[in-house]
Amino acid sequence: MAENLLFVTLHDVYPMNRKKIEKQREALAAWGIEKVGLLIVPFYHHKKSIVEDPSFCSWISTCASLGDETIVHGFYHDRMGRTDKFSELFWTRIYTQQEAEFLGIEKKVAFRRLEEAKKMFMSLGWSTRGFIAPGWLFDSPLLKWLPEVGYAYTVAIDRIILFENPSTSSIFSFSHCWSNRSAWRRATSIVWNSWLKQRNILSKKRYVRVGLHPEDSDYPAIWKQVEKIIKDFLEVGMHPETYGSLVKS
Repeated sequence: MAENLLFVTLHDVYPMNRKKIEKQREALAAWGIEKVGLLIVPFYHHKKSIVEDPSFCSWISTCASLGDETIVHGFYHDRMGRTDKFSELFWTRIYTQQEAEFLGIEKKVAFRRLEEAKKMFMSLGWSTRGFIAPGWLFDSPLLKWLPEVGYAYTVAIDRIILFENPSTSSIFSFSHCWSNRSAWRRATSIVWNSWLKQRNILSKKRYVRVGLHPEDSDYPAIWKQVEKIIKDFLEVGMHPETYGSLVKS
């Protein structure tokens, strides 16, 4: 395996987002990204399940056969029916729009969703090694629950977390990502990602992450920067990979 790895992930993969994600995947392939992580939401915002769309599932299976990795991305990707604690308000109302599904979640609810997602993926013949919480937001107990359900890794915004028996290891790597909900967020994201890219290149970072959302390609300035960042990392010798490649068994 190449030593310098570039992990590109497409978030919020669900039938209603398919057209945008397909176009993004095609653009990434044209730029030299042979494989990506697909963060799939089983039951996005409590709407219909992905298994109710055979065409979507077939497309995902084709992507997986070509090297993309299927990753469980929450279950509903929302907090429907939940009451936010005061300490959670920033993360649930400002950082995300009530989508931090696994922040402050009860164990029995988390287990049920984690297990149902795994069963759904397995029934479709998809990999179930990885779980990534919406918004990368979760409480520390989740790190104990995930390996119990059979997941081999997760990620936070600043690290990759591998569940390696009998211990857990972390690889520090802050993800490139963009906030596109307002003009000031988009402008701030462009400045931040420009700085982060330079830091990663100058420090010769071995593991670099780029997380993309369906709406990112709606904004030319963001998408132009995404292209430049991807190409700059490839030019300095980063090799496209998926998180699952880090799992030892």
